[in-house]
Amino acid sequence: MGEWPMVKLGEVARVVAGGTPKTSVLEYWDGDIPWVTPKDLALSESLWINAGERFITDYGLAKSAAALLPRGTVLWSSRAPIGLVAIANNQIATNQGFKSFVPGGELDSEYLAYFLIHQRPILEMMGVGATFKEVSAKRAAEIMVPLPPLGEQKRIAEILGRVAEAEQHVQDTLELLDEVAKSSFYTFCGIPDHFERRKKIGEIAIVATGNTPPRKDPSNYGSYIEWIKSDNLGSIFPTPASEFLSEEGLKRGRVAAPGSLLMTCIAGSIKSIGKCSVVNRKVAFNQQINSIKPVNNEDLYYLYLLFYVAPYLVQRRSTGGLKGIVKKSSLEMCEIPWPERKVRQMIGTFCQEWINCHLLVMRKLSLLQELQKSLATRAFAGLL
Repeated sequence: MGEWPMVKLGEVARVVAGGTPKTSVLEYWDGDIPWVTPKDLALSESLWINAGERFITDYGLAKSAAALLPRGTVLWSSRAPIGLVAIANNQIATNQGFKSFVPGGELDSEYLAYFLIHQRPILEMMGVGATFKEVSAKRAAEIMVPLPPLGEQKRIAEILGRVAEAEQHVQDTLELLDEVAKSSFYTFCGIPDHFERRKKIGEIAIVATGNTPPRKDPSNYGSYIEWIKSDNLGSIFPTPASEFLSEEGLKRGRVAAPGSLLMTCIAGSIKSIGKCSVVNRKVAFNQQINSIKPVNNEDLYYLYLLFYVAPYLVQRRSTGGLKGIVKKSSLEMCEIPWPERKVRQMIGTFCQEWINCHLLVMRKLSLLQELQKSLATRAFAGLL
């Protein structure tokens, strides 16, 4: 990496593992010391973090393996999952899911944080363990880091920080668009549960369940048509499939064509039920998914926005305990708001315009993410 020396992280930062006070001892909890978990990092919208959901007392800190970390400490989740990063904006403690780095005078906190973010795919492979993967303090201390002069570190961090800030602005725009979708639907149609005029899905659409062509016959699988699974749903259009059927497999499969929706109806959790995408290309789909083909094509986008805003209409028909299951017959019997045609048309038109805006913002986010990756690659190679 240019002329910069490569150093072990443990040589330029102190590595600190976290800990958890006993949850059964009330005196350890609800104090003044922020106590952070990997979940808190996942939910944080900023690189700098002030606190998590819980706080511990000085007594709890003293009676656990946790340590009080100074402002500027780089928090790095070392298990479940590996690689989440934040910087402590004040004194803070963490649970045992972290190996935190307290930089010495030669290392800038933000520079290190962006380096760890950029290296996440590589660092994740350092994890070992049977039950869950974890990176030990010893291995974390051996992470190799390029060490340019401190001024150059700060310059790199400032550039990458500007792109990260732009990304956050775009993420904020996406959240705003979600609110616009909900508020606009409520304006046009009211709260779904309070709408009096209703119809069953089976009355206004054809519902079909996907399937899995027999795997014992390899000729069913190939590269002819995408085979969509539940993890491909939830975005406006299905994401590209990782598995394809052959022409022979297509004869045994179920196909959805443009003009229909695909909805997750079997999932590991109820909250994943009702995830919906508009079919924008001919695809096959598996048995965890139902297709919904409106009898009147103009109702497609009304239905999409309805399920986007109110997936609970389908979720509450779920059976199977913690695992969500909505059978085809149950989905057909699901009652949904059914306003007059002109109102459905109005909502459908709005939905298409909203989708166009959403796709433009997503494209901008994708470009910024590509820029961030490119800049980081060049920066840590000494080429920026």
